[in-house]
Amino acid sequence: MAIMFPQARPQASQRQDARAKALVTLAIGSVIAAIGPFDVAFGLATGGSAVLRAVALPAMGLAGLFFASRVGLTVPTFGLRHPVRTPLAVAFAVAFAVAAIDGFVFRPLLLPDYVEYFRNSDDAERLLYFMLRAFNEQIIYRLFLMSFLVWGLGLIWRGDGGRPANGAYWAAMTMAQVANIAINMPLPATPTMLCYDIARYICPGIVWGYLYWRHGFMTAEIAHVGTHPFLQPALGYLLA
Repeated sequence: MAIMFPQARPQASQRQDARAKALVTLAIGSVIAAIGPFDVAFGLATGGSAVLRAVALPAMGLAGLFFASRVGLTVPTFGLRHPVRTPLAVAFAVAFAVAAIDGFVFRPLLLPDYVEYFRNSDDAERLLYFMLRAFNEQIIYRLFLMSFLVWGLGLIWRGDGGRPANGAYWAAMTMAQVANIAINMPLPATPTMLCYDIARYICPGIVWGYLYWRHGFMTAEIAHVGTHPFLQPALGYLLA
């Protein structure tokens, strides 16, 4: 059965509120970017300059908003009865799945350096790092890259009403997360490690992309950032 576009899109009367939320999000992202790049490609592209990072991050976000507006993607949460509890429930489910993957399913295959990091770092330190990283990762790989890819794919892959086909959204959210992992993670050495990377990293990114598509960027942002208060203590315990 084809997936239909949600009907509860924000109306024109809500555009001002949407712009305000978008600008606040990008302002926070700019401050985080000044603290650190949190992304290999972003750090290289900005030459190690905190000022360039602080400018480039919101510029990417604004470009993402432009492409998003062309393909029906939005910033505010929509279509949810509980706009905070629901993404946090998704965050808990993703954290549970990732903890099971790292702590049990693929535990014998984890790199020693990865395990040592969790053994030797403080939960609060990891929590701060990964929440900041998750916040800006959403801006770079969902708001900017995914929106751009949906727009680009939609030029040739159209569905009903002239919008990009549903498959273009699925392809874009997958491609954006594959790009993220290919840039920031070591290449898998074996087919088994490739399966690990898909389960551990690609699938959660697809979840964030789906939430962006179906329920707005802020829903995906809350869910992604909200995963780490559940995940970091769990991994600290399981990998100790």
